[in-house]
Amino acid sequence: MRGVTWCIAFLALGATTLGQSTEDLVRTESVESSSTSTGSSQEETEEPRAYMRTPAVGGVAVKSGEDALLTCVVLGAKGRPVLWKRAKDLQLLTAGGVRVTRDDRVDVLHDDTEEPLPGPGIAKGGDVWALVIKSVKASDAGLYMCELNTEPPVRSFHRLTVISRGLTPPESQNVTDSYSANVPTLSSLALSHNYTDCCVAANVTKSCLGFCSIQTILEGTGQDPETCQPDFPAIVKCMADGRNHVPCCVQERVPDICQDVCRGEFTPVTDNIKTHYSCASYMEKTLACIVEGIELLPSPPEEVEVEPLNEKQLNVTWSPPIENTDSVIEYIVNVTTLRSFDAHLIDPSESSIKDNDTMKSVQSLTYRVPANKTFYVLNDLLPFTMYEITVTSYNIHGSSLPSYAIRSLTLTPGKMKSTEVAAAPKLPDVRSCCVDQGVNHYGCVDKLCDPTKTFEIALQVTDLMICAPWAGVTFTCLANGMDHTPCCRSRGLPESCLPLCSGNITTLDFNHFKCLRYMNSYTNCLLRGYGVLPGAPSRLYLTNIDVDYAVVHWSPPAALADTVQYYNLHYKTLQAGEEYRALERIHSPYIMEDLEPNTDYEIYLEAVNEHGVGDASSRLIFRTQSQVLEEEEEAANSYNVTACCERVQLAGVCMPLCSYDAKMSDLRMLAPLCAQDFHKLLRCGAGGRNHEQCCARRGVPANCRGVCAGAYSGGVNTCVPYIGNIVQCFEEGTGLLPGPPRELHAVVSSNKLYLEWTAPQDGANATSYVVHWQKIDNNTQPYSYNTMQSTYNKMNVSVAGAVLDQLEVNSTYHVFVVAINNYGESLPSSMLLFNFTDMEEKEVSGIPSPPHSLSVSSHSATWLTLTWQPPQFSQPDEKISYTLFFKSPTQVGSTNVTNITTTVPGHTLEKLSPNTQYVIWVKAHAAAGDSQPSETLLAWTDPAYPAYVEPPSVNPVNLVVEGSSMTILCIAMGTPTPTISLYISGRLVRQEVTRHMVTVIHNVTRDMDQISCYADNGYGTPMQASRKINISHVPTIQASGITMAAAGDAVILECRVEALPKPTIAFWRDPNGRTPVIDGPNYTIQLWADPEEQTKYTMRLIIKKITEADEGDYFCHAENAFGKTLRPVSVRLRPTTPHHNVTECCTQMNVSSSCIDACSFHLDMDNIMDRPECMNDFDKLMKCAADGSDHRSCCASWGVPRNCLELCRGGSVSRTCALQHARRALACFRDSGARLPGPPRNLKAHVAPTPNSVLLSWEAPMKNPQTVYLYRVFWRAYGAKVPEKLDTSETSVVLTGLQDDVRYECVVKAANDVGTSSLSAPIMFTTQGQEVAGAAAAPVRGGGAASAVGVAVAAVLVAAILLAATFYYRYRKNLRLKAQGGVAFENPSYLREPNPDTIVNGSVPNGTANGNGITNGLANGVSNSAAWRQETLNNPSTTTPAAREVDPTLYEELKLGQDGAGFKRLKP
Repeated sequence: MRGVTWCIAFLALGATTLGQSTEDLVRTESVESSSTSTGSSQEETEEPRAYMRTPAVGGVAVKSGEDALLTCVVLGAKGRPVLWKRAKDLQLLTAGGVRVTRDDRVDVLHDDTEEPLPGPGIAKGGDVWALVIKSVKASDAGLYMCELNTEPPVRSFHRLTVISRGLTPPESQNVTDSYSANVPTLSSLALSHNYTDCCVAANVTKSCLGFCSIQTILEGTGQDPETCQPDFPAIVKCMADGRNHVPCCVQERVPDICQDVCRGEFTPVTDNIKTHYSCASYMEKTLACIVEGIELLPSPPEEVEVEPLNEKQLNVTWSPPIENTDSVIEYIVNVTTLRSFDAHLIDPSESSIKDNDTMKSVQSLTYRVPANKTFYVLNDLLPFTMYEITVTSYNIHGSSLPSYAIRSLTLTPGKMKSTEVAAAPKLPDVRSCCVDQGVNHYGCVDKLCDPTKTFEIALQVTDLMICAPWAGVTFTCLANGMDHTPCCRSRGLPESCLPLCSGNITTLDFNHFKCLRYMNSYTNCLLRGYGVLPGAPSRLYLTNIDVDYAVVHWSPPAALADTVQYYNLHYKTLQAGEEYRALERIHSPYIMEDLEPNTDYEIYLEAVNEHGVGDASSRLIFRTQSQVLEEEEEAANSYNVTACCERVQLAGVCMPLCSYDAKMSDLRMLAPLCAQDFHKLLRCGAGGRNHEQCCARRGVPANCRGVCAGAYSGGVNTCVPYIGNIVQCFEEGTGLLPGPPRELHAVVSSNKLYLEWTAPQDGANATSYVVHWQKIDNNTQPYSYNTMQSTYNKMNVSVAGAVLDQLEVNSTYHVFVVAINNYGESLPSSMLLFNFTDMEEKEVSGIPSPPHSLSVSSHSATWLTLTWQPPQFSQPDEKISYTLFFKSPTQVGSTNVTNITTTVPGHTLEKLSPNTQYVIWVKAHAAAGDSQPSETLLAWTDPAYPAYVEPPSVNPVNLVVEGSSMTILCIAMGTPTPTISLYISGRLVRQEVTRHMVTVIHNVTRDMDQISCYADNGYGTPMQASRKINISHVPTIQASGITMAAAGDAVILECRVEALPKPTIAFWRDPNGRTPVIDGPNYTIQLWADPEEQTKYTMRLIIKKITEADEGDYFCHAENAFGKTLRPVSVRLRPTTPHHNVTECCTQMNVSSSCIDACSFHLDMDNIMDRPECMNDFDKLMKCAADGSDHRSCCASWGVPRNCLELCRGGSVSRTCALQHARRALACFRDSGARLPGPPRNLKAHVAPTPNSVLLSWEAPMKNPQTVYLYRVFWRAYGAKVPEKLDTSETSVVLTGLQDDVRYECVVKAANDVGTSSLSAPIMFTTQGQEVAGAAAAPVRGGGAASAVGVAVAAVLVAAILLAATFYYRYRKNLRLKAQGGVAFENPSYLREPNPDTIVNGSVPNGTANGNGITNGLANGVSNSAAWRQETLNNPSTTTPAAREVDPTLYEELKLGQDGAGFKRLKP
């Protein structure tokens, strides 16, 4: 620092001198200017002369990276421009207020206002011109010139001094931290360090180039650093730019473990635990050092080369560095001896060295070279020795990083490096031979008559064809009178090509084309035959075969050795399919590097001169050394951490962590399992050595340095970020620090204590020992290695023994020993604890120190969890167990003490009494003996309290969305800890013994709205707390489907909506165009909330008077914060043309003339009610209005009672039913009458070809025949109460199982997907056919042949119908009844009729409709029994109890759709 102060003083002195000389210069120029202007014009008025105020003495001095401001005061400028120039190169920087230079750091400040500035001699603000240089560099230092553009010019000179931040002296020497004033900061200078070009050249991934600029690093690259980690070595190397920033980093107290970036190196973070160390807090200081070093330090020397001159000299040459070349003051050449080879491996004839001891030294030497030299000859080196040479640039600020290292071998003794190569013999003049023999084609002469170019013809078949006429001449001249056939045959040329080698060839044809591929071998044989190629290298051998390299030696060839320019070495491994690899342009001896360990190699050499490659040497096979053997040899002499873990019986699952190369992934995975064994890992990792100094050097905070001494503490988790720093210190310390002394014991005799111990067994040896002892009394502090240094007496000894005397009688002493050497000290050994008396002689052995820090980590009413720290004084590999003692003070006597043995420093005492005090202590046990008891602990168990549970907390609060996740927190109080059970909607989800249970429920459904927390701890009454939550969800809509209406009717379109929160609704006409339905005169939009279920709503659109424009599709739209839903509903107008004429029906039914006007297309109920005389014709009017359809389903859905339902199909009812429900029946007639079918027509019975059967046939109804899916046939014996039935889709059916002597009556009704028709007109029949009213039934008969043919045709027809029906129903099976579950009609009316009989495929089982067992008598005519109207469909053998109205099942609601959801069913 003193030198820095002298340097700054010298700069100030120089600036003062320069300032004085500059002032004189300005005055002289001003005088000259004044005299010139005066002499030019004596008569004109004398104008004020321009001049500049003298700048301040000493100039301006700023730190690098700051902004510099040079002020120039110009008086009398009168609008003439002021120029700023750099004095050293006269570069113009600014002109007036304009920046001229391209350097955007330069700017000029000038005030153009006319307001005067305070100060003498300054007339206005425009007199001041300030040059601003932002973020100054060291290269900006020097003189700057302010010049006024006059004749002669007026100038002033200003000096700028740039001071390096690293050289800035402390502002105050009295402060504790002398570096606090010099901490580099990242100024705007840092932002200019952009090394993207270097990163691109180093193939850094394009997406990671953001890390190639300090500015983007500080502003944020936007790229995940982990993805760019493979590129960080190249990025950091480019960032350092070859400069050595380590001195600055050391000055800024960056730990050595974090200085790799300062050297341009990067340690990648891998799974190895040693790579996980923390340097984040030093990154800003590191970047600041790098940015400053880029501006000040030189780059490394370029093009470093090493050339061996002889056995003792190497010539080192280099080029100057690229950056800051002018600042270099010297170069440092570093020479390191890598390996000394044994003399017996060198050829004795070549060696003059007899003393092998001189070759054993391994050292590193440095040589200083002035800046004006770029070479250096290393002298006095060892012969045949490998050296590594680097060159470093230095200037006054620091140095570059060393250049790339070059390894070189000095030559063997007695061999000087040959500096000249003799010329090879000349080739024969083949060209003249060809010309003389008449070859006149230039191309053939050039290629086939030049032995050095014949190999080129191998690529051109056309050349060989062109030159074929002169083949005999050219190949004869190439042979030069010699037969080269033996060489060609050995090189693998085929027989057909051998005439080329002997020159005995007259013509060339296509058979010789295959010789083209052998032209290289052919050329080599020619040159060999000419005697111009060197021979094979001789005496090939290897020395110093190591794991990954070997040294190859050889002697020059016997032939033309002086013409050899270099050698080519070919090598390969002896694996199958391996090809030779070549090392070209080498000389003997040569170091083959980067070999694989324990691998067989084959090598050979070839000599090369100016004509080509000579013969190959003999092959040599060798095997490299084994890497495993070296590692085992090194491991045998080092500390074995794994063996230590095995001796302390570390859990097997934790053994992967017992290594200095443990994986971080294993640590994360095994940490919960190995928490109780962590103290064993620390003890074995530390190895009985004190690594605190190393940890302090590597940035481990003070609160974690106890871990560096193997002392486990509960706060070890806070030290995990520094685990890499600590493990590196552990590994480094095993080779440097001494291990602990072992087998400490003592003999107490008289008034002396004789101590002995065994030296450390593994790792570095101890050079001396320190014995610590202390007298123990009531004021003695607890055993702690951190406090023993100040309280213990000490004795330094150099042998493994000591004698302590002058001990006090009847006193207790504590003794332990540590080993020390130059690098540090060990941890304490086992301690000696003895009571000194003068009675008798006794021997004392070392024992572990007592466990300490006994405490309660957690507690409850029935248990206590205890933890303690292992003994501080014990061997690292000592197996230690513990005995935990406890009792209650209320229990008298030593027999009431309970003890528990454990191998881990912690235990949970269970089954204790609530609200009870316990006395607890612990002892440690080792092979050497038992420790003293630890401190005594008094601990209370908690009082017992019944369980109390709070209502569950749900997150997110009031915003649980269906399909998302929710977090439920159950909090329960009580002692002991209660068991918490979580129930969701009555289902047990989770159960755990805890006070706080957090449960995450994924994929929440809307039925999870009831949450309960239940707690019980066995004391008192269990408690439950519940909470009902709202599950928010997207609206769901159920639409009503299609609604039919007549023009002018009022129509209600409904949609059922379920949503939370409450939705906003709308009706749209076009879902794409979003055409809304506006609430207005003809439209009313309503949203009704369900009073029982808060999440359900009904949205209605009321069209008050529907027209054709209103017909079509509407879309129910519901939306809330979580989504929206759209569902269609439709309204259709009934056809304007009615299906029947009610007036015509009324006329046929003989409605009285006074009421005939009430008949119209639709019956006018108001007209009927106003005229009582029409009530007599009411049944007729309703029958016509029903139009032959059965509307009972519709009426039932609107609440018409059962006893009045006959009104809905045109039947007779009481006057009360007519008055109360006629309007509803007529409304049903209007709603569905146009879609319901009419009754079947022309029902007839025919004689069947089989006995006891009859064929029934009918015609389709007049109304909606195309929509009929099904016909239902009812028949019964005349007078019976309950009919039988069957369903069919055809217009005919055969009834079987009838009795010949019984009369039957029959009706048929039609059904479609809307409903059913009314019954057809009834008929009477027997097995002989249909009966005519009032006459006996007779079969269809005829006379003669016609009758016979008719019967035959009828029989065939009936048989065909039966066969077709059987085939159709059996294989298609598409019209099954509901009992079989196969009917798929959308809304068949028979689904509303309960308890159907079992009918298979539209016919009765076995093809019969059984009528047996009917004993009712027959009567003439058709029965008028009300059973037809009731259509009770119970089984024939059952009675019919009174029917009741019931709601439809869920299945029927789903099957029938929204329109059918309100239908009633008739059930007995």
